[in-house]
Amino acid sequence: MNALQTDHRYPADLLARWATDILSTQGVGAEAATLTAQALVRTSLRGIDTHGISRLPGYVDKLRTGEVQPRALPRFGLHAGLLECDGAGTFGQVAASHAVHRAMEEARASAVVACRLHSMGHLGALGTLILPAAEQGFMAVLCQRTPPIMAMPGASGPAMGNNPMAFAVPVAGRAPLVFDMAHSVVARGHVAEAQREGLLSIPDHWALGPDGAPTTDPATALRGAMQPIAGHKGMGLAMLVECLAGSLNGSLTERDGISAGARGSPSNVSAFLLVIHPALAIGQATFDASVTAWVESFLSASAPGARYPGQRQADCEAERLRSGIPVAPGVLTALQALGTQCALPFID
Repeated sequence: MNALQTDHRYPADLLARWATDILSTQGVGAEAATLTAQALVRTSLRGIDTHGISRLPGYVDKLRTGEVQPRALPRFGLHAGLLECDGAGTFGQVAASHAVHRAMEEARASAVVACRLHSMGHLGALGTLILPAAEQGFMAVLCQRTPPIMAMPGASGPAMGNNPMAFAVPVAGRAPLVFDMAHSVVARGHVAEAQREGLLSIPDHWALGPDGAPTTDPATALRGAMQPIAGHKGMGLAMLVECLAGSLNGSLTERDGISAGARGSPSNVSAFLLVIHPALAIGQATFDASVTAWVESFLSASAPGARYPGQRQADCEAERLRSGIPVAPGVLTALQALGTQCALPFID
């Protein structure tokens, strides 16, 4: 299931160019195609293979069904100090990239900027989208409401989204700290990947079947619900995201997107973004000194070789920029089929 087990590796720049061209064949505008392709490829570079280039066939499906609008670009407004990003049906990566950039611009004059985002496609890996903010000296938090796909054992069906959240923090002289997680034990994409790669079993604490009982069968799990991290605590954190990313956007709780399939993803996504400018909030030197102190304290108290969140991904990105992005056999087959459909053969 881990893409690192395959010998099929492709240069990041070629993958990004091919993905951009694929989206262009579907009528996607140049800016949107480039932003989306770059986000997917950087996600793969950082080792998050379930949300990287493997998502491209599903995104093309969304274009063909009209769930994502190929020529749309986000629109912005300001209401009582709250920035609003109306995605207008564009890709989530496009809306979020614009929102992060706009929020950073606003945060150069106001230390804290909050933004609600709605009417856009799947966001993918949230940490990748806010990483550029940390690379430019800002703190950022991003969370996304998803359709209900998560439940506690014994449930009659999905009760709550796994509602992912991420935060990114600059660390002076080191890779940014980037923490990104859904509130399920694992992302649903891991179950979909297990089915796609022909695995017969998954751990029994990952998911529930339609009967509410834990299951080890990937296909049964995709018809059931994911289990939350730490039981009711994970559910509570998912509810916080529901309030920020869902209720502040007026999102309904309809069960949209549950039957999207193994490579599907929700459409009409809503999210919440917070960007903080430490230099204005407390002073850059003071902030950097504090972050450096507690990060070093954390590392010194941890097991030998421990890393803070984001270091492993940064190392992976550096390695894959040198040696190429590994593509698992099932993903390779899907990308080759997509290239044939679009009359744009996959990279040789």
